[in-house]
Parts: sequence; structure tokens; C-alpha cells
Amino acid sequence: MTARTRIYPVFLPHAGCPFQCVYCNQDRVVSPNPAGSSQKELLGRGIEDMRALARQSRLSGMPGELAFYGGTFTSLPEQSLRRILCFALPLIREGIFSGIRFSTRPDSMTSSTCRILDEYPVQTVELGVQSMSREVLEKSLRGYGVDAVLESASTVKRHGWRLGIQMMAGLPGDSRGTFLDSIAQVVRLKPDFVRIYPTLVLSGTALAQWYRGGTYRPLKIEEALDWCAAAHQMLTAASIPVARMGLHGDPELEKPGGILAGPYHPAFGYLVKCRLWRNRVDELLQAVHPLDGLADLTIRVPARFISEAAGPGRSNIAWWQQKWGIEKIRLLQDATLEPLRFEPRLEPSPQFQPAACRNSMHEQS
Repeated sequence: MTARTRIYPVFLPHAGCPFQCVYCNQDRVVSPNPAGSSQKELLGRGIEDMRALARQSRLSGMPGELAFYGGTFTSLPEQSLRRILCFALPLIREGIFSGIRFSTRPDSMTSSTCRILDEYPVQTVELGVQSMSREVLEKSLRGYGVDAVLESASTVKRHGWRLGIQMMAGLPGDSRGTFLDSIAQVVRLKPDFVRIYPTLVLSGTALAQWYRGGTYRPLKIEEALDWCAAAHQMLTAASIPVARMGLHGDPELEKPGGILAGPYHPAFGYLVKCRLWRNRVDELLQAVHPLDGLADLTIRVPARFISEAAGPGRSNIAWWQQKWGIEKIRLLQDATLEPLRFEPRLEPSPQFQPAACRNSMHEQS
């Protein structure tokens, strides 16, 4: 596993966006972001942010990618796009930053824009794909289809840029099967990393109106954890890193009335990883079911992941005890196990023999 790229984020809320997506309210997601800011003001603040981040990078001595988020970067007017890129260029040449990263819509990676980008040290492009389902994209009013995603992903790779894909769980028209089918299609695109966000109902969005009108039902937290854990498992099996799950916690986002509904938790990614440990141990115990006589179980996990394996408030341990009827469960760190692969090692009490083994011994006698 490679070391994570250090990111210096610059937020340009709604800059370049052709319209406001049904789920999006950057005034809530990004703080501070004064409502009604003009694009000129946003770009001005973006340049000031770059200056501040450059000072931070110099002081830390840790260069990283200068990342532009919050809008549709490649849909900015050419003059604005070049203004930002030209300001960033000398900072990268000086080694203050290592390169440029940005997020954009799949239908905004045009050939003319890519010719501009080729003049600058772009390293990573994150495509806000959200879904690979035609129905979900249409019901979510995204304004593009699956073909646009395939073409833009190919464009990014052809130019030699790292490809990131952002997905959302629980959009209008989505289901667990549809979402996981989208993830399977993303796996076939072989991106360098994926981000997964459960859909939230934010105030000031079309989704908020649909929710109030009863035409949209957001996922509950348990559903979101189930969907995202399954998606994470599929991506990990394909050696595709999951860069993030869930929105960053933000004071503006967490103000009363900001989130009307949906599976928000400030530590959502941690909860998904806890669910992955629960699921994996369940799979291993199911393989030796029934567990008659198993009263004592030791679960070895990679070093530093005891908290995730135990679950919040040791909820995973309680789950395994209740589901499998095990009286005593202990967790031990094991430095020999590979981290982040969710591969625990089970050590039942010495007197325990799985039913299959007992039956085999009975047949031999």
C-alpha cells in the first residue's frame, strides 16, 4: 500500500457549476462560504487560500497536491481557469506543492479544456460520477449518462493523470443492488482511488423539497453502513483504495437545520470499518457453524485496529456473543497480519471442534 498523498484543499463553492445539483448545497458543506458570492470573489478568496496554504507547506516542509474542490473546475471560464493555474504554477516549480488535483463533472472534461490542462502539472482528477445507473442519474437530474463517465475516465487515463471517482449511496432511484452494481462498474474502470458519500438531505436543496413532499426517502444509518461496507469490500478486493467514506465534519454543516435527514455521522468512515470487521468475523464463524461448545474465542487483528474490530462501545463483541452464543471474546493485536485487509485470525478454545470435524471423526469410528 502506497503512502497517502498530502492534500492542500482550496474550496471554490459552485464555481463553474452549470446548475445546482438536487443534493448539493455548498454553502452548508463548506465553511466559511458567504452566500451570494460572485465568481470573481470566490476566485479571489481561492488565491488568498493558495497563499496561506503555501505558507503552511513551507513551514511544514511537506509539499503535497494543491487541490481544487467544491465546484466544477473544468467548467470555469478559460480566463478564470488560467488565472488559477498560472498562480499555482510557480508554487509547484519551487517545490512548495507537488502538483495540481481537482474535482469535476464527467461531462466537463472536454478536449479543449484538456489541451489547457496539458500545459500545467496536473496530477490527479476526481470525477464526481455519483452513480453508474442510467435511472439514478436521470432521477437525480445529473445531466449526463453513463457514456459520459466512461469517456471522461478514459480521457483522464489517456492524459496520464491519476483517476479518482466519487460515488454516492442512496440517491433518488437507488437501491442496494443498483448501488453495488455501480461499484462493480467502477471497479472495471480501474481508478486509482474512490470516495463514497452517503446521500444527505441538506437544507436549501431540491432533495429537501422532495423529502418534505414524501417523494424521496433517505437511507437510515444502518442501511448506509451495510451498503458502504459491501462497496468497500468490493473495492478492497480489487486493490482499489477507498480514500474516504462520508462527508468531512464541518461546523456549518452541523448547525441546527443544516442536515434535514439522512445517514450523517461525523465518524461515518470509522463506523463502516467497524462493520467490515463485524462482517468478516461473521463470515469466518459461519464457515464452522454450528458452534456448539464454543465458549471462548480469541480474535487476532492487525496492530492498531483493535478499536475498529471491537466497534463503538464494544458493540461488535456484543454482536458476536449474542449472534453466535459465545460467552467470552477477547481481541489481541497481531503485528504479523496485514493492515487494512480486514482479515482477522480466529482462535477458538482448545476443546472446541467444529461440527464438520466432529461428524468426520464419528464417521471414521
